[in-house]
Amino acid sequence: MTLQIPATFDRDNIPAMAFLKVLPAEQRGVFHSLMDALKAARDVVFHVGGRALDDAQVAQMACEHVDVLQRVLPELEFTRFILRDEDGALYSPHLVERQIRREERAAARVEKQRRLDEFQERQDAGEFAPQASVKVMTSRANAAKGGRPRKGETSEQARERREREAVEQREMRLLSSISGGAVSETENQNQFSKTVLVSGVSVSKPVSGFPVDLEVKKDISPSDSNSTKPAETETGKPALEISEALISQTVARVLKIGRLPDGQAGFAKSICGRFLRDGIPADVLVEAVKQHTEKMALNGDTAYKMGAFRKPIERFWADHQAGVSTTPVPEPTPREDWEDRALEAYAKAQKIWSEAFHLQRDYSAVKREWPELAKKHDLPACPVERTAYLDWYRPQAQAA
Repeated sequence: MTLQIPATFDRDNIPAMAFLKVLPAEQRGVFHSLMDALKAARDVVFHVGGRALDDAQVAQMACEHVDVLQRVLPELEFTRFILRDEDGALYSPHLVERQIRREERAAARVEKQRRLDEFQERQDAGEFAPQASVKVMTSRANAAKGGRPRKGETSEQARERREREAVEQREMRLLSSISGGAVSETENQNQFSKTVLVSGVSVSKPVSGFPVDLEVKKDISPSDSNSTKPAETETGKPALEISEALISQTVARVLKIGRLPDGQAGFAKSICGRFLRDGIPADVLVEAVKQHTEKMALNGDTAYKMGAFRKPIERFWADHQAGVSTTPVPEPTPREDWEDRALEAYAKAQKIWSEAFHLQRDYSAVKREWPELAKKHDLPACPVERTAYLDWYRPQAQAA
C-alpha cells in the first residue's frame, strides 16, 4: 500500500490512545468500529478508487447506524481521534502514524544493508582491518562531516555552518612577523632591528622595502644581517627508518611470546612498528612482552589483544632508560595434577551453569537445582567458584 499523507495530518498533534478512556462509551464504541473497518480494509482512509466515502457508506463498513455516526463524528473530529482529509474522507491519524513508522523502519533497514555492503566492499579492498566493524566507516564519515549538530541546531543549519567555517578558514588573513621597518632617531640604535607586525599584506605592495609574496611563501622566516642571534634549530626527534623485514620478525616473536591469536597480527604490526620507529630496540620490546605475559600467567590470565601490551612496553622502556632493574620475573611454578583437574572441572561447571541460566533466566532457580545438575555431570556440588574447586580437589594432606 502506497501511503499518501493527508494534508490535514499533523504528526506532532496526535492524541495519545490513553485519552480515549475519558470519552463517553458511545464515542469509544464508534471509534473502535471505524478502526476495525480500516484495519480490515488494510487502509488508513475511507476512500475507494480515489473517491471519498460518504457517511452512509462509512457507517455501512463500520456496522454502525448513520444517525449514530453523524452524532458522534463531530466530537471525535474535535478531539482529533478521527479526521477528514482535503477531499472530506474520514481517516485515522493513528493508523497514518503507524504506517509512516513502518516505512521509516523499512528505509532504515535498507540503508543499514547498503552501508554493510559498502563496508564489506571497502574491507575486501583492504581499506579497513579484517576485524573492524561498520562503525569504523560510519565514524569516519561523521568526522568528515564535522561531527554531530550542536544543541538546538538542525542538520541543515549544521551543514551551512560547517561550509561557512570552512570558507572562513580558507580566507583567514595571515598574521606574520617581518623583520625590518624604519627606526626613529630617538630609538635605541642597537644591532637588533625591530619587528613589524603585518596583517593582510598585499602581494604587490612592499613593506619597509621588503617584497612579500604571501601566496608563494607561506612561512616567512625573519632574518637580520646585523643580528647576532643564533639560528634556531629543530628539537623534534626524527623517526627512524625501520625495514619491513625487522617489523615482521618482531611481530612474529611478539605473537608467539605473547600467546596472541593470529587475528592480532595487523594491530601488532602497527604497534610494534611505532615503537621501533621511536627507537625502542626489538629485543627490548620482545622482553617487555615476555615479562608482562609471565606476570599475567601467574594470575591465570592471558592477553587476547595486542593493546594489552602497549602500556607495559612503555613502562618497561622508561625503566630501561632510567637504569631501573628490569630483571625478568621468575618462571611460574608448574601446576600439579590436582590443580589441573580442579581447573578443568571448574571450566566445565562454568559452561554448564551458563547454559542452565540461559534456559531458565532465573539465578535462584539455577542455584537451587545446581547440586543435582552437578551430580548429573560428575561435578562437585560446591559453589561455582575457582577457590571452591581448588579447595575441593586439593589433597587432604596439603589442606591440613
